Amino acid sequence: MRLRHSLITIAAAMGLIFSSTTAASAADLTGSGSSFAFKYITACKASSGHNVTYSSTGSGTGRNNFNDGVTDFGASDAASALSKATGKYLYIPVVGGPISVLYNVPEAKTQLKLDAPTLAKILRGSIDRWNDGAIGALNPGVTLPKKPIIVVYRSASSGTTENMTDYLNKVAPKEWPKVKNGTFTSATPSMPRGAKGAANSQVLVSTVRSTKYSIGYADLSDAISSKMPFASMKNENGEFISPTPEAAAKFLGDFDKADPLTGVAIDFTKKVAGGYNMSLFTYAIAPKAGGVKPGTNAPAVKELVDHLLTKCKDGTALGYSPISGSLLTAAKALVDQIG
Repeated sequence: MRLRHSLITIAAAMGLIFSSTTAASAADLTGSGSSFAFKYITACKASSGHNVTYSSTGSGTGRNNFNDGVTDFGASDAASALSKATGKYLYIPVVGGPISVLYNVPEAKTQLKLDAPTLAKILRGSIDRWNDGAIGALNPGVTLPKKPIIVVYRSASSGTTENMTDYLNKVAPKEWPKVKNGTFTSATPSMPRGAKGAANSQVLVSTVRSTKYSIGYADLSDAISSKMPFASMKNENGEFISPTPEAAAKFLGDFDKADPLTGVAIDFTKKVAGGYNMSLFTYAIAPKAGGVKPGTNAPAVKELVDHLLTKCKDGTALGYSPISGSLLTAAKALVDQIG
């Protein structure tokens, strides 16, 4: 009995020690940035082992917050130089996904088809009515109303905007001659009449949902949850492809190198059978050489980024594409440099 009592006492003590260690290992981490990846990060943070507060501010603000030492980590859909954090940060691709083109046209009973030149003309206002011949030619037999098109765009600096405008400039340079820019008003060759700005992806989707005859662009996750229809896009292989995690993965899986400062060089003109070309990577912005925020728990950030990259399995169901192949190996090597 005495031995049994001793073992119970030791076990209880070990239990207390284990509980204490587990509680102490959970760090409070703050991050902000990509609204494209908001649902992915939100779904994954609960199982990360840390107390993560993440704000959907848009990629530009996320980069600025990390650069100014406001947050422990950031998330961005584009890799841009950080002036104050020189030598103290890494861009690590953690998830990918398609940019969906969602629309609110009650008369269209089947999925609309678009190509890059037509989308470019719509977003710059050159095509301003739904029954335009260019849209009709891509959608024979579909009833299209003679209604003005209302473009909904991201009003703040956005990685989604930067990738989309880069795609349009590379795939349809005649129709979209301006180079990529995270700010839509700076990127578009001309602002469409009656366009509406939206602060982040979630607001953009809700605006399209509440505005008849509108069109906008957002991550697939928000488009799915809104139950709004989205267009299939003609890829460089000549196929009309719906924005799905699988189609985005086919396209994004063709790239295998990740630079810690400039990210992945995406060739939007690449011919990939079954691939959805208008896709992007979301990067974790992680501290290197101590980072810029005093007191950041770099080992905890490392665990979080590794969790987003390799352990969280919620992405595909939400509309995201996991990093795979050679790029996954390259991304893991970058995770090892966090600290």
